[in-house]
Amino acid sequence: MEKAAKPPLRVLYLEDDPRDAELVHETLAADGVESEIIRVETEADFIAALKQGGFDLVLADYTLPSFDGLSALEIVQKDWPEVPLIFVSGTLGEELAIEALKRGATDYVFKTRLSRIVPSVQRALRESEERSDLIRAQEALQKSEAYLAEAQRISHIGSFGWDVASGRIYWSQETYRIFELDPAREPTLEFVFDRIHPEDRAMVQQLLDRVVNDRTDFDFEHRLLMPNGSVKYVRVAGRPSQGNSGGFEFMGPVSDITERKLGEQALQKAQSELAHVTRVTTLGELTASIAHEINQPLAAIIMNASACARLLDAVPANVDRARETARRMIRDAARLAGADHPLLAA
Repeated sequence: MEKAAKPPLRVLYLEDDPRDAELVHETLAADGVESEIIRVETEADFIAALKQGGFDLVLADYTLPSFDGLSALEIVQKDWPEVPLIFVSGTLGEELAIEALKRGATDYVFKTRLSRIVPSVQRALRESEERSDLIRAQEALQKSEAYLAEAQRISHIGSFGWDVASGRIYWSQETYRIFELDPAREPTLEFVFDRIHPEDRAMVQQLLDRVVNDRTDFDFEHRLLMPNGSVKYVRVAGRPSQGNSGGFEFMGPVSDITERKLGEQALQKAQSELAHVTRVTTLGELTASIAHEINQPLAAIIMNASACARLLDAVPANVDRARETARRMIRDAARLAGADHPLLAA
C-alpha cells in the first residue's frame, strides 16, 4: 500500500517583494518541502487571509511600506496563537531579532542566510505540534476534571488530601460543598473540627491520633453541625501514602450520607411504629378470644341460675330439677375456672 502524499505546507508570507517569496519557495522545494505560499503586503490583506484559515506557518518581513512585522506578530499572537511566525528579513538586526523572539516569534532568518529557512521551518512546525498536543492534553484534563466534579456532585462524594507534616488540607469542589466552605478559602484542621458535631469531636480526635501514629487506613462516620443548626452525616475514609515532597499524607473520599442516615432513621421509626401496632392488634385479638371463652360459660351459668330460681319458686318446688340445674351451673363454672389461655395462665 502506497503512503499517502503529504499535503503541501500552507504559508502566509507578509512580503512586498515577489522575488523574495519565490526564492523562499524554491529553497524549501530544494530541501523536499512542498509549499503553497500566499503573499500579502498590507495589514488588511494579512488579516483577511488569516481569517480564511488553514495556514501552517506565517513568514514576515520586518519592514514593509505600509505595515511592519512586529504589528503582524501582535495580530497573530492575539487571535491565532497556534500559528508559528518566523521573521525573514534583510534589515533585522540582532537586537531587534532578540526582541522579536521575546514577543513570541518562533525564529528569525536573515535573507542573506536563507539556507537556514528549512531547519527553522521544521523546528517551528515541531514546536507548534508540541503546543497543540499540550493544549489538547490540557483540554482533556480540564474535561476530565469537569466530569469528575459533576460525578462527585451527583453522588455526593468528594475527596481530600491531608499532608500530616505541614497540616495542609486539599479538597475537591464537592468536599467544599459538603462542608459549606467558600472554595476561595483554604481548609484547615481547626475549621474541620469547628464543623464536627460537638458530641463527635472527641471520637474523631482519638481516631485521627491513632491512625497518624500507626499510619493505617481509616473509615468512619460522624456528624457535622452546620451554621444554620442543621446536621449532616458524613463518611470519611483515608489511606496513608508518601506525598510528592516525600512527606506523609492521607488521601481518600468524603461522602455526604445524610440522606441515607435520615432514611435509616425513618425506617427504624416505621418499624417501631409497626411493632407497636402489631402488639396492639395482637392484644385486641387476645382480648376478643378471652371474652369469647369467658362469655360462653358465663351466659350458661346465668341462664341455669335463672332456671334454678324459677324451679325453687314453684309451688310445689321442683327440687330434683333445681338440683340438676345447679349441677350444670357447677360444671359451667368449673369450665370457666379451667379456661386454658396465655393471659389467664399468667
